[in-house]
Amino acid sequence: MSKLLKVTLLLALAVGSFGAYRYVAARGTQSTKRQVQVPPPSFNVKISDVLSTRHVLEGTYNNTSSYESSVSAGTWTSLDTPLTVACPGTTGTCTIQLDGWVESGDGTSTNNQNKLCLYVDGVADTSNCEWYNGETPSDESWNITSVQQTVSEVAHGNHTVQTYYWSADGAYLDYYSTTYRVYKP
Repeated sequence: MSKLLKVTLLLALAVGSFGAYRYVAARGTQSTKRQVQVPPPSFNVKISDVLSTRHVLEGTYNNTSSYESSVSAGTWTSLDTPLTVACPGTTGTCTIQLDGWVESGDGTSTNNQNKLCLYVDGVADTSNCEWYNGETPSDESWNITSVQQTVSEVAHGNHTVQTYYWSADGAYLDYYSTTYRVYKP
């Protein structure tokens, strides 16, 4: 046992000596001159004193199912069933947000662009509905079209929300999911 102890102590001494040597060597390579501190660059970014509006989540509404049908070319088609959401309170407004996706496929036409659009009380959010969100593949495979849209300054009370789908050349739709969130500023 004493032989094992001697070997262990010798190994510990060697490791300690090597560590001390490396520490002294590293300190010895540093310059004895005083190092000049260089200030970080200034980007002159003006930060507003006005705080952002904090929104509180008031409700989440999910609508997920299987569509399993074709939609016509160039026609807005309802994707999900209408849901009634509540904008709480007796005054003020709220914000309604859509997170939605739909699976489209079995297409053969090229450049078959798709759009998803949030409708609140039967009215399209036209500021966001003109943008393409995806494309149905031309090789009969499947693809996901997804979107996140927000409508602000919605009056308090109950409102109907629904997501509509548009395809340039028509498409076969399978699964979809729409999640609506109501926020109060």
